[in-house]
Amino acid sequence: MEWLRRLLSFGKGERIAVFTILGVILLLVVFCIIRPFRPMPNESAIHDLDSLLMMREAALKELQTKENERATQVNELHPFPFNPNTMTEEEGLRMGLSDRQVRNVINYRESGGHFYSKKDMGKLYTISDSDFEQLEPFIVLPIASRETRMSREQAMSKETKNGTESEKTVKREIPIVDLNVVDSATLVELPQIGSYTAGRIVSYREKLGGFISLEQLREVKGIDSARYEAIFPYLRLENAEIHLLDINRSDFKTLVNHPYLSYNQVKAIVNHREKKGMVKNWAQLQTVVGEKEPINPLIERYLKY
Repeated sequence: MEWLRRLLSFGKGERIAVFTILGVILLLVVFCIIRPFRPMPNESAIHDLDSLLMMREAALKELQTKENERATQVNELHPFPFNPNTMTEEEGLRMGLSDRQVRNVINYRESGGHFYSKKDMGKLYTISDSDFEQLEPFIVLPIASRETRMSREQAMSKETKNGTESEKTVKREIPIVDLNVVDSATLVELPQIGSYTAGRIVSYREKLGGFISLEQLREVKGIDSARYEAIFPYLRLENAEIHLLDINRSDFKTLVNHPYLSYNQVKAIVNHREKKGMVKNWAQLQTVVGEKEPINPLIERYLKY
């Protein structure tokens, strides 16, 4: 039995280890007993979560709807009573129509078209359904009898066939203008030129310092090929006096206002003047502005040193 007693007896270190293990086990048992009970989500909780998700989606949809309404309001037209048969370019732009829409109306009239009913306006390809809905209540068309329409159509047909004196008279009444001295009031007498475009032409001429070529008119916003061809026969450049731009004495604002000089080019010119002195000639100017952004060769005609 001596061997059994020796087998079951523990040394001091072994007893400490045994008691430590028992203590740890006891702590684990106590922790498992007293830890808070965490219930599993029930059907009601899941339903509440679904409701919250649905409310979030509804709020997002409402926000998107408000943003769309706000965008629509920004793009709304601001019409006033008008007759599409006599509407000017300026009136169309004031109502919020685009340049393309205004030109479509005017080109339709100039090609012999006539608006006999409000629906005729909605048939133009540039006028969308939403635009027409806003414009329709403001379209004012004088009531014309059937006989009046027929007589107008017959007169137009007769003019087209015979080639006519009235057409020649209209052409003779269009003034021949000098592009460098003509005012905006005279420009509107040219074909396809409204007061808005006439103002642009005069403003661009002032920024340039005067036109040196009729082709420069194509640089004016709104002067496309068709409009340029229509007014070309009535344009002249008899006054060739150009207002020159002093490249060395003009301030930054004056230089950058010229259509042929960009912001970076003017910045390079001013920096050169401050650090190295005056620009002496055209060749030096080309070097100053660099090769990354080639300078418009026409600017040479507008500079003095």
